[in-house]
Amino acid sequence: MFFFLSSIAQNLNRLVAAPWSLAIWIGVPLMVGGLLSAVMGGSETDTPKVHLLIADNDGTFLSGVLLDGLAREEFSDLLILEPVAEAAGMEILDAGDASAMLVIPEQFQSSFLASEQQALKLVINPLQSILPDMAEELARLVTDFGGYAQLALGPELAAAGAIVDGVKAGSIDPSQTAEAVDTLARGGAVKLFRVLPHLSQAPVEIDVVLTEGARAASFTLHIFPGLLMMSVIFAAQGLAEDFWQEREMGALRRLRTTAASLAGFFAARFVSAALTLIFVLLPLSLIGFVALDLPYVAMPLTLAWLAAAGLMLMALASLIQVYAPSRKAASLFSTLV
Repeated sequence: MFFFLSSIAQNLNRLVAAPWSLAIWIGVPLMVGGLLSAVMGGSETDTPKVHLLIADNDGTFLSGVLLDGLAREEFSDLLILEPVAEAAGMEILDAGDASAMLVIPEQFQSSFLASEQQALKLVINPLQSILPDMAEELARLVTDFGGYAQLALGPELAAAGAIVDGVKAGSIDPSQTAEAVDTLARGGAVKLFRVLPHLSQAPVEIDVVLTEGARAASFTLHIFPGLLMMSVIFAAQGLAEDFWQEREMGALRRLRTTAASLAGFFAARFVSAALTLIFVLLPLSLIGFVALDLPYVAMPLTLAWLAAAGLMLMALASLIQVYAPSRKAASLFSTLV
């Protein structure tokens, strides 16, 4: 028993004499976790918004409907809309103070009602990368919806366009107006009755409910177990390299000439390794449990599991160290594994 306890004390004293090893095993995972959390965290920061300028050169009812669609509450977390004149919008973009500008051309409403091809112009800021792409996707959604509407309601839109043109010109032909209204009413009613059965079917909704024990998983919470295992791997490899230090000091050769038990020697090494692992993992675990507000009742089991995993890794690394031809080769092979 005296040999067993003295071996444990000797192993621990040798580690205390080399504090830089303990500092590396604790400090490297802590530094990596802090840097990754600082770079990839930021869950509480404001979501970047697309500053979209709107140059409405048409000024009609349909262009107003388009602007109202972009100003919906669903897009409030993504868009900041600012109506501007086209020339003023170009100056703002040149200064880099906006993400993009959507230009609604003249005759937009009349061309749309006539189902004619037209193009909304989107001027993007080349100094930005992600936000202009978001603006382009929103613009494509708008144009896709308008294209589908033209395909589905082409005759009805043409009839509505004829009525609008007549009102603008101030010369309404009663017969043409009656024909346009008839086309608009008949076509709209037929297509409405065709789509009504599909509209009457209530869509399936998914109500997401969090249980009482649910936790909003942050990036730091996801990497916390990996940081602990990183510390375990560093410590296990460093503890396994002690076999070569024992050999270079002649301790193993002298051990063979004594009556001391080889099993006691290895048992002392595993006990001292377990104590070292707990000493290394305790500050990291405390910092993580406090920062992430984890239940402290789970800390003893966490330390026990990590210590057991560290001992298994140390045993594997020790096997590599024993069979390696040199200390440098042993360190290289254990690092690769």
